[in-house]
Amino acid sequence: MRLLGLFLFSIVFMCSACSDDDKNEVTIPLQITSFSFNQYTPAVEAEIDQANQTIQAEIPFDADMKSLIPSIVATDGAIITPPPGFAYDFSGGLNFKLTLGDETKTYTTSISHALSPAKEISSFIISDYDVESTIDGGDILIKLAYGVDITQVKPEITISDLASIQPASGETVNLSNPLIYTVTAQDGSTKAYTVTATVLEQEEAVRAFWIPDPSHSPILRSYEGVKAGVALADELNFNVLYVCVWAKTRTLYPSEVLVANSSYLTPQEALFNNYQGGSGDALKDLIAEAHAKNIKVILWYEYGFMSRWGTAPTPDNDKIMEVHPDWAGINNQGEASNYNGTDYYYNAYNPDVQEFMLDMIMEAVNKYDVDGVQGDDRLPAMPRNSGYDTYTKNKYKTEKGVDAPTDYNNTQWVRFRADILNNFASELYSRVKATKPNCIVGFSPNPYPWAFNNLMQEWPVWLDNNLVQILSVQCYRSTVFSYEVTIDEVLQYFTRHGDGNLLRLSPGIILKGSSGLSDPEVVRGQMQANRDRGIMGE
Repeated sequence: MRLLGLFLFSIVFMCSACSDDDKNEVTIPLQITSFSFNQYTPAVEAEIDQANQTIQAEIPFDADMKSLIPSIVATDGAIITPPPGFAYDFSGGLNFKLTLGDETKTYTTSISHALSPAKEISSFIISDYDVESTIDGGDILIKLAYGVDITQVKPEITISDLASIQPASGETVNLSNPLIYTVTAQDGSTKAYTVTATVLEQEEAVRAFWIPDPSHSPILRSYEGVKAGVALADELNFNVLYVCVWAKTRTLYPSEVLVANSSYLTPQEALFNNYQGGSGDALKDLIAEAHAKNIKVILWYEYGFMSRWGTAPTPDNDKIMEVHPDWAGINNQGEASNYNGTDYYYNAYNPDVQEFMLDMIMEAVNKYDVDGVQGDDRLPAMPRNSGYDTYTKNKYKTEKGVDAPTDYNNTQWVRFRADILNNFASELYSRVKATKPNCIVGFSPNPYPWAFNNLMQEWPVWLDNNLVQILSVQCYRSTVFSYEVTIDEVLQYFTRHGDGNLLRLSPGIILKGSSGLSDPEVVRGQMQANRDRGIMGE
């Protein structure tokens, strides 16, 4: 009995002990205890509201909300859906579900960006003048070309995302004195930039345009037109005007030389048009108005040795041929010499024709206060298949002892004719300089070797002989790329002949052609192509 009682007591004691252990057992709740984004330094720790089962975090302002990798610590053994350690898109909110046995719990995340402290200016551009700036800390330095109105510029400014700037980008400002721009970050912090502009000295370069004859432009039709044209040139900072003084057997100025070699009865009859107002002399008025604005005037002998366009010159349709029928250029077919079936020429190999042209040029140089003369793609020039007139063939046979070859590309025949034209260029230069040493002599041929292969213009030789002070190769192209190809070809020859001084090179850019006005951005791009190659004028 005593043993039985002791056994029962032990059982009761053990049962009592078991009940007390069950009462002291701790139950761990199902929850997320830590939520962070460890891909950033320092790591972003989220705030967890266990009561509302929400998670809130503020990530860096420039973090990608659509590619965040969460690190999650939860109740041991709980399954987390979606699983941590992978990149997720939190831009629309994302829920995380915990599962442990039969129990589940869902947390809702709310992730936001911190306010940005970024307040930088990354670029400061004045696109109207192709000007970029140098940014050094809080200082912005700008160099503007001569002639820019520094009191009226519109900077285009790139700043940090989410920031603002005052004065605003694109706002017209006065940069004649240092100007402070203030950039305000999204978080309210600010940074000041001081903009200092400098106007450069005027470039030593040609900034010119050609004034065509009055049938193409109103400038030379009246004194009012002259004044308006010069005023426009001055406003746009041009420093040279090339004025057409010879085209279609007519002149801009009264020419006794032309009358003496044509059927015109008076110099006035041979003028381009009935000029109105002023002194009655369009060239005299143009020179006076231009010089008052410190703009040079260079006489452009546009037609050169060309007689007319479209039809062959005859004594019936050409005032000069009426007096000098023997001045006609002849090609290898025995027909009127022409280029492209449209540009018909007098015989530039004939010394009388050359003397006529030289006398007419020197007439203007002596009579007017001109700054220079210019021959173009027709002076000196002749179509490649020309020279088959009686005079030139006889001269060739006398000097070479053989008849002129029927092949107009024969090397010796080409050299013979090219030398005649090159000698004319030399004579033109010598006569002008002997009369007015400061008078500029320039030429505006086509690109080489095209100019030589088609119109016998060997301008690299003119450069070698120091006959060209301004070379304005006609680089007439409709795109920036085609212009770059052409100007690079020009430079290949220009830099190998003469002194290579790029101040002598002022390429011709087309502003208006058969298709109308050029695209301003194309013209801008072509001018920039010049600058990129060290060519400062056009």
